[in-house]
Amino acid sequence: MIKKMTLGLAFFALMALSISSCSSDDDGGDSDCSSCSLAGETIEICDNGNGTYTVTAGGETETITAEDLEGVSPEDYIDLICTLGDLVP
Repeated sequence: MIKKMTLGLAFFALMALSISSCSSDDDGGDSDCSSCSLAGETIEICDNGNGTYTVTAGGETETITAEDLEGVSPEDYIDLICTLGDLVP
């Protein structure tokens, strides 16, 4: 529980420190990924097909589980990150 909360806070802190210009896009191909651009960096979440997701941001990659998303779809998760990043001055 503490690890999940720490990971979430660290991820959102990273986003809060970024100045952002963001748009949500799906590449529409066979890949099951959603991404956006935040402060010139691509943030992407990909479904690994086994109940886990790979989140890539700022050159860092983290694997999270469906449980870590706490009921939010991967697309909504990445859109939330874009939206929060857009709110930071």
